[in-house]
Amino acid sequence: MKKISLKILSYFSLLLAFVIFVLLFLTFFLVNSSNFSSLIYSIILVVASVVITLLVIIFLIVLDPTMQQLISALRPIFRFESLSHPLLLKMAYNAPGTFHHAINVSILAQKAAKSIGADALLVRVAAYYHDLGKIEHPIKFIENQAGTEIPRSEDAKSIRTNAQIIINHVKSGVVLAQKNKLPIEVIDLIKQHHGTTRVLYFYEKAKERGLKIKQTDFRYDGPAPESREAAILMLADSVEAATRSIPNLTAETIETITSNTIADRLAEQQFDAVKFEDGDLDKIKLSLNETLRAIYHQRIIFQNEEN
Repeated sequence: MKKISLKILSYFSLLLAFVIFVLLFLTFFLVNSSNFSSLIYSIILVVASVVITLLVIIFLIVLDPTMQQLISALRPIFRFESLSHPLLLKMAYNAPGTFHHAINVSILAQKAAKSIGADALLVRVAAYYHDLGKIEHPIKFIENQAGTEIPRSEDAKSIRTNAQIIINHVKSGVVLAQKNKLPIEVIDLIKQHHGTTRVLYFYEKAKERGLKIKQTDFRYDGPAPESREAAILMLADSVEAATRSIPNLTAETIETITSNTIADRLAEQQFDAVKFEDGDLDKIKLSLNETLRAIYHQRIIFQNEEN
């Protein structure tokens, strides 16, 4: 940390010294010269020097991770990056399963974003807050339930009511995020992380009971992802939830889950507005597989092991 602070200080010291030099030069020239053409010529030289200096500083920022870190720290989103933020502490206390899920999703999403050159900081922070709305009814979400502690009623009214609670966690999250002044780009990802997909569990239960189902029933309001970052968050959220629910996890199962999840979202047209570059989805899938294996390595059963 001390090394980083010294490097940052050296950059700004260099810039400050240059500015002072320019001001002293102009002051000296104005006091000692009455030649207008020489003054114009000197001003042009000073402007050119400023431009060159700025280009050098930009070059250093691009190449130097320390300067990149500094620029990131100046973004408003950085204020919400700490896990000590009151909203995240409230989530950890009231909905610990959701909080643990959010941390895993952030790890998955950040690495996937880096693999394709997307905004990794944005994805990580959005992952922390993407299920913020679950704070209102934490026990309604399976990650906060202990086994069969919570009985599920499966009559027609309960199916629709419970499904609506699940769907509404996105709206509730957006309201909480706006109330606490989270950056708009984070709020956008909260809105989009389920897109317009269905709440499959209750949708299947409704079909089993023969309920009349409209095209819009059991669907999130969306919108579907509009950026690579939103798409990554959607995929990381889905695969983390899917792998967490499987007791005997294998490396092959993980790869099947990620492949099927990406295929399903493409079939559901969730990524139609996302401007992926060639190979992006393959890189994202590879990254998700690697990170999931790292997160759940103690649970993975390899083919040469017995259960």
